[in-house]
Amino acid sequence: MILLNETPPGADHNLAAFYQRMSREGLVHSTLMHGERYEASDAFDEDWACPAITWSAGGEELYRLENGKKFSINPSGALTLAAGTRYNYAAGRDMPFYSNMITFPRWMTSAAATPVLDDDLENRWPLSTRMLRPDASTEALMNDVAAHCRSGFNDKAWYVEQLSLLYDKLIDAEHSAASASRQIDAAKPATKKELARRIDRAQQFMLQSYGDADLDLDVIAQAACLSPFHLIRVFKTLTRLTPMQYLTAARMESALRLLRETKMRASDIAALVGFRDRSAFSRAFSKHHGFTPSMARGT
Repeated sequence: MILLNETPPGADHNLAAFYQRMSREGLVHSTLMHGERYEASDAFDEDWACPAITWSAGGEELYRLENGKKFSINPSGALTLAAGTRYNYAAGRDMPFYSNMITFPRWMTSAAATPVLDDDLENRWPLSTRMLRPDASTEALMNDVAAHCRSGFNDKAWYVEQLSLLYDKLIDAEHSAASASRQIDAAKPATKKELARRIDRAQQFMLQSYGDADLDLDVIAQAACLSPFHLIRVFKTLTRLTPMQYLTAARMESALRLLRETKMRASDIAALVGFRDRSAFSRAFSKHHGFTPSMARGT
């Protein structure tokens, strides 16, 4: 396991050797970032680039893929990266924040795709490049691994176990997302698949745009290429939440992370997560979490 507590991956002097070692051992990286920029290295070899998950504890990060697609990573969610993904990176300049990345070694991802028994025909999807909202247990595991990395903890056996558990959770989530179309009431399989794809697009859009105070149902529906009626109906079928409930949850989870892991003022956090009024933010926060923003910070 490679642990980088202070030096970002791009600062390694022998990048080819670094990438080779990372594909064999995996990577846990959690360090302060502030305005860094990294271009895709000439030493990149897609055969060495393993699946990964990255998330921010308080700032904004931009990942730009070779095909031009961009992902803005905020505290509301995480980005999974498919094997072989090549990207450019930019960290926000507003304030220092912890950036976290876990890259899963090739032996682990290969084993996860192999049936345990010959008659085990379960199809387990590999990680794709997409935004997601980890569930509570997955997020807790991610944060625990990152915290151990920052503390300098270097028990490789412990990391192997935790990364194996985390990867299993992530591919289960990938499997659920890929199978979501089965829940949709539609006659044609192609229609079900397309509706599930559009709902996923709505989720991706909200996770990257939740800080926009003008984000409403019409804007989300337009991003998903659905009418508001069909967006609500299918979204609720797949997620058990309405689009606005999902958006509120993303905002409140982001606010909680910012309160606990940064020293930002509550009023600034309210604005960052899409609230123009601090009182409205406090009411929404208390309703969602069961405690006030000041209680979240211990003050």
